[in-house]
Amino acid sequence: GSVDDVLEKKAYFPFYMHRTSHWLGMDVHDCGSYVEPGEANTAPAKADPLTGQMVQPRPSRVLREGMVLTLEPGLYVRPGEGVPEAFWHIGIRIEDDAIVTAKGCELISRGVPVDADEIEALMRG
Repeated sequence: GSVDDVLEKKAYFPFYMHRTSHWLGMDVHDCGSYVEPGEANTAPAKADPLTGQMVQPRPSRVLREGMVLTLEPGLYVRPGEGVPEAFWHIGIRIEDDAIVTAKGCELISRGVPVDADEIEALMRG
C-alpha cells in the first residue's frame, strides 16, 4: 500500500521496537532522563495496535534549546509469518544528529554519506 496506508495501519509496528533517538553529549549514548520531572506515567493507557492490550505510553520530554540528540528511526525485520524470508534478519537505521535551537534544530551530520556507494568508498579509505 501507500505510505499513508502503512502509517495508518501501523504495518511498520512489528519491526520498529525503538523510539526515535538518544541524547548525545560526553558519551555516544549520553545519560539523562527522557521524562519531564513529575510527569512519569501520567498519560492515559492506550490499546497496543498489535495485541489490543492496554499499555502505558512511554514517557516523553519537551525538547529545549541546547539539547543534542540523535534522530535514528530503525526497522529490524525478524522472521515471522507473512514476512518474506529474504528480508529476515535485516536491520535498517539511518542516523542524523541534531542540536535543538530556538527556531527548530540544526542537523550536524548532514555531511555524512548515506548512499551505499559513497559509504563503501569511505570504508575502503
